[in-house]
Amino acid sequence: MYDLLLKGGRVIDPSRGIDDRLDVAVKDGKIEKVAQGIAPSEAREALDVSGKIVAPGLVDVHTHIYHPGRNWNHPDVAGVRSGVTTIADAGGPGSADFEDFCEYVLPKAKTTVYSFLSVFRDRSLGAPPSEDQMDVDGVVEIARNNPDLVKGVKVIVAPRTVQNLGLKHVEASKRAAREGGVRLMMHIGDIGPRSQTPTPSEVTAQALAMLDPGDLVTHVFTPLTGAALDEEGQLLLALVEAQDRGVYIDTSYGDFNFGWDRADTVLAQGLRPDTIATDIEIHAGDGMRKLSERGLLEYASYFLAMGFSVADVVRMTTATPSAYLGIEGEAGSLREGRTADISVLDVIEGRWHLADATGKTRMGTQALAPVVTIKGGKVVHPGEPPHAWGWTPPAAVEVAAAGDGS
Repeated sequence: MYDLLLKGGRVIDPSRGIDDRLDVAVKDGKIEKVAQGIAPSEAREALDVSGKIVAPGLVDVHTHIYHPGRNWNHPDVAGVRSGVTTIADAGGPGSADFEDFCEYVLPKAKTTVYSFLSVFRDRSLGAPPSEDQMDVDGVVEIARNNPDLVKGVKVIVAPRTVQNLGLKHVEASKRAAREGGVRLMMHIGDIGPRSQTPTPSEVTAQALAMLDPGDLVTHVFTPLTGAALDEEGQLLLALVEAQDRGVYIDTSYGDFNFGWDRADTVLAQGLRPDTIATDIEIHAGDGMRKLSERGLLEYASYFLAMGFSVADVVRMTTATPSAYLGIEGEAGSLREGRTADISVLDVIEGRWHLADATGKTRMGTQALAPVVTIKGGKVVHPGEPPHAWGWTPPAAVEVAAAGDGS
């Protein structure tokens, strides 16, 4: 007797090349069988998911669920409460904050949580970054002692660090990652005041050249300076070369890091991203940053409007990010015997208002929303959406009613 049966859904499992109407049976927290024609009478609980997408549990490789001294929201807001079974906190703790991260986040989360450390020792400091704050040895020790939790080191290439340190912090972060046996995640794009001096494209290119196969560069669709394009609007050759040698290309939205025009340009010049992630900051305040945060499925709806298929989106949020995190033997697949981490999704037709960080909008015709999430064989229903308009992007009619145009 199975514990749970998901009956009649469209099963998309890119790790196995499956896209078919199948049933998924769960027993003792594991995926027991994926096949057609499993009778509901064979399970203690059967859920009719006809017309829904049944995918491996979604993986968000770029979140911010921990902030030193400011942790008022539950980490599952970015995880199982929103249809995502696995998340990585990107650079929240440094070596001095790691214990606090473990004590605050891990006991609360039903979601599987991984950590990317910062090479800067104390992330609670507001002072400009300096060399004496960097703690390579501390990061290496933590990574080696916590291989099941620490998956990488996060580094930011932006004016606040570059103008103080050049690329010394990138060199230090890479050394910490290599000696710690983990991956590097590199932010590109000039976050911060518009008055700051933009990062020259040659500096961004130098930083990208430091990435090794298996590392990741994030924010390739950002409209900010210092990112994927040079000063003449051409795609950086260093970015193409990075992908060619096995560096993952990520598209996290975050607060200011998605622009329709930039996405069009990057795609038109031949760079196709590998992963979709959010850069969601669950402890952001009530202002612009909070309003601009997108959950993984809401942001994935943008990719449908860009011509990516539903199967593409599932691959970019399951198998590929799992490979980047080095957990492809544990997550990102519906293979029998695996832990039953499953995301059941709805594809909703409509007119969806898709706003970018510059205020430019497009209308999408499809949106994705969570139906139910299975975490370790347990059913988790969606929690409260991050925005008043729900899990999907806002519908065009709702925006028009609010006086923001259609």
